[in-house]
Amino acid sequence: MDGYHYVALYASYGTAAVGLFAALRAVPSLWPGRAAATFPHPWREVGWVLLAAVAVLAVGQLYQRGLRLPTRGGLGPFLEAVNQAVIFSPLFVLLWIRRQGAETVWLPTDRVGWRLLVGVILAMAALAVFSSLRPDMGSWLSLWAFVYRWEHVGLAAQVFFEDVAVAMLMVRVIALMKNRSAAAGIVAGLFAAGHIPAMLGKGASVTELDTLVLDAVLGFVLLSVIAKSRDIWWFWVVHFSMDMTQFAGR
Repeated sequence: MDGYHYVALYASYGTAAVGLFAALRAVPSLWPGRAAATFPHPWREVGWVLLAAVAVLAVGQLYQRGLRLPTRGGLGPFLEAVNQAVIFSPLFVLLWIRRQGAETVWLPTDRVGWRLLVGVILAMAALAVFSSLRPDMGSWLSLWAFVYRWEHVGLAAQVFFEDVAVAMLMVRVIALMKNRSAAAGIVAGLFAAGHIPAMLGKGASVTELDTLVLDAVLGFVLLSVIAKSRDIWWFWVVHFSMDMTQFAGR
């Protein structure tokens, strides 16, 4: 991605973040002040999550080697979503084994529809800002129509499960560090660094890795915002919408 794309991303995500804080003030009942999740042995829980992440990568390799449901035909996007659920299933197996609830991955089970609606509104605002800064990617309406195609259901599922994975690690690092900002910095740095092998494998030079700094800074800001709400329902819609912009205009 070029530098101007990052400017558009920062401005768009910033718009969504400001909107979220406005929603927190306007509808505080949607995000009541719940106590942060605690664990008897936080280090152990962080280790379990990292082990589950390795299992996710292993299942992902099976997917890459063709061991997956076929995705041709009208049901293809739905079957791809099922494939993604299988890939990320170790995360949910871990929750079941550890007897930990949805609140430990920031998936509150009350008023999910309203939380998603907030996400849709914030995503609309973010896409409006993005289209104004990147008119070459299309108008706001064309971006909206592109992002929410049926063909993209599998990608939406992938982004959702990625957000669950990040939230799972973030919650446990917060419990370990006792500091939201420190946890956001560590988790954002880890996920940015996780892209290094793939980038080098595609022939990226060391100087091209500077984009990871921009990714880490953006990740830190967004994780700090998400931690304020302890809710990834709204963020998933925004995240998916903004992720799809990299494919727009092609």
